[in-house]
Amino acid sequence: MARISPIGESLTVLAAGIAVYYLTTLMIWVGHYVPHRPGSRLRAFHIGGHHTLYPDSQHARSPRFLYGWGRHESLVPQLPWLIGLAAAFWILPAKFAGPATAELLLVAVVHSYVHTHFHLTRSWLARFAWFRHAQAVHDLHHDRDINFMVFDYFWDRAFHTFEEPAA
Repeated sequence: MARISPIGESLTVLAAGIAVYYLTTLMIWVGHYVPHRPGSRLRAFHIGGHHTLYPDSQHARSPRFLYGWGRHESLVPQLPWLIGLAAAFWILPAKFAGPATAELLLVAVVHSYVHTHFHLTRSWLARFAWFRHAQAVHDLHHDRDINFMVFDYFWDRAFHTFEEPAA
């Protein structure tokens, strides 16, 4: 069997990392989109929890994030999709499955962390323009069923669920 050159191996690792990122963000998008659909079994869970605590853009902030457990947890509806993807990674050889699962966890944790800060009245991230813009995009989400992602809107754009905030 021919050995892959170091450049070829690096490109394979880079391509795999990009694929894992987009698969992970797709699962986060699906896990957030589905609970917003009328008739979804997860709608009452998500809308009755997170969106009750933060019902609209005028009431989207609190001194500390009202995260909690159960109905208040905005990450829970995404877990089945993320766990399913992580399990699918283990069909791959272990040398890919472990790093892919670690990347999935990192992306999910960063997504959850930034989302938490969107809802804080005073976040250290507010010093960054990208954060203020992403927070304004997210505020629209609490007014309408749009903008399901936190800071990368690739899937929202792909599925036509993205809307920029008014200037």
